[in-house]
Amino acid sequence: MTTDDSLLSIQELETYYHDDSLLESESPVRAVDGVSFDIRAGETLGLVGESGCGKTTLGRTILGLETATAGRVTAEGRDVTDLDRGERRAWQRRVGMVFQDPEESLNDRMTVGEIVQEPLQAHDWPTLRVAVDGGDADLRGGPVTLVDGDAETVDIEVTVRGGDADVVVRDELPLSTDDVAVTVERDRDGPVAEITVEKSSGELRRDRAFDLLDRVGLSTEHFYRYPHQFSGGQRQRVGIARALALEPEFVVLDEPVSALDVSVQARIINLLEELQDELGLTYLFIAHDLAVVRHIADRVAVMYLGNVVELGPTESVYSDPSHPYTVSLLSAIPGSGSSWEGERVTLRGTPPSPRDPPTGCPFATRCPAKIRPDDYDLTERTWRALDELRVVFRTRERAEQSAAETFRSLVGLDVAGEELDETVADVLDDCDLPPAAREIVDEAVAMARGGADARAAEHLRQHFGSRCDRDHPELAERGAAWTSACLRHEPEYDSVAETIAAREEGERS
Repeated sequence: MTTDDSLLSIQELETYYHDDSLLESESPVRAVDGVSFDIRAGETLGLVGESGCGKTTLGRTILGLETATAGRVTAEGRDVTDLDRGERRAWQRRVGMVFQDPEESLNDRMTVGEIVQEPLQAHDWPTLRVAVDGGDADLRGGPVTLVDGDAETVDIEVTVRGGDADVVVRDELPLSTDDVAVTVERDRDGPVAEITVEKSSGELRRDRAFDLLDRVGLSTEHFYRYPHQFSGGQRQRVGIARALALEPEFVVLDEPVSALDVSVQARIINLLEELQDELGLTYLFIAHDLAVVRHIADRVAVMYLGNVVELGPTESVYSDPSHPYTVSLLSAIPGSGSSWEGERVTLRGTPPSPRDPPTGCPFATRCPAKIRPDDYDLTERTWRALDELRVVFRTRERAEQSAAETFRSLVGLDVAGEELDETVADVLDDCDLPPAAREIVDEAVAMARGGADARAAEHLRQHFGSRCDRDHPELAERGAAWTSACLRHEPEYDSVAETIAAREEGERS
């Protein structure tokens, strides 16, 4: 839902990648899979999740560095995912990005001064906008564009009074009133102001770069040095200066401190907060370190397998996590302030392939609070083993075959047999299956052994699946501006925390 103070609104955004390789699955990689939220002006929204969940792709898609497959990103009511070339360049001047690795994101063949000036040159900055009150303007020298007094951004304001003129220069420009010469003459139609900007575009860009380096804590002498001459923290300061070159309103910070030492991280975080206060910036702060996010973010969005599964005020999410994935993340951080009092919640297995995500809840294959069917009375360890076996069959079905494996399959050689039996035995080790359940498992294994892995996985789902395997939960309100996507929020189920605590206790007993 869009709020009045929203700078950006992301609505059902999808970013899929298709691969035309003959040996690849025809299914696209669903990097971002239907994400919706607002980013408020002046806030820092933290975006957290494990590697591969789609955080960076989401940030790049919002900026237009990746092409959205579906959905909208709107700014001031305008869809910025569907702009013509000129409009896109104007949008790109309003946004910036700081990349994760400060060593890889800077060109070692360019000086720091050249790096910071690069976006200025790419966007032909500056094109100065001059407003004249009390007379016409005759422009001389400099890259000046005359605008009317209602322009959204006026760089130089000239007020003509008789034979004199008052000049005001916008603060962010590397210009002073001494750099703008105004001569007023009168003719039959009234006063005419001749305006001359006495600095060239090159001089203005150099001065802007010097000012940016000073803002991020670097000195004039650093302008002439190369990236390899700097520490990691200094390189990231250069990256921040480059991101701010065009005076953006919104900046995506893609794990800006993850490659830095802990002591340096704190200084960069403090710098980002100072710049936000000074320049009125809005941040999307992407990270996997929840401790860092808690320090800097006003709100936090938790992302898993291309989906946002929880979104709310930082303190609310950290003190009382609502989604089982959030609980598991916070349980891994000593002293996180979370209400979770048990031991660390260890998630089994790995996230599903984004080429073949679960049809129901995206977290269903690893969830420690998954809703269980009432048909069988099984231990939690056995339920998890059956879920893992389904994942084995799905993975086998979607596995990318090497050229040699493809050839052996074509000539009829069995490449599954013994490996499958060993895997099934490992997964079901120490599981107490009643005869009826064992028969179902044996039928599924026989299907997989015959090459019908998809049928085997579906056979297990039909008999041992739950609502979580069928229904995709929507984000539901958990409090003021706080949402979470989990079926356990429905009143007939025990809470997420209670369920996880009971199952963890059962595992230990």
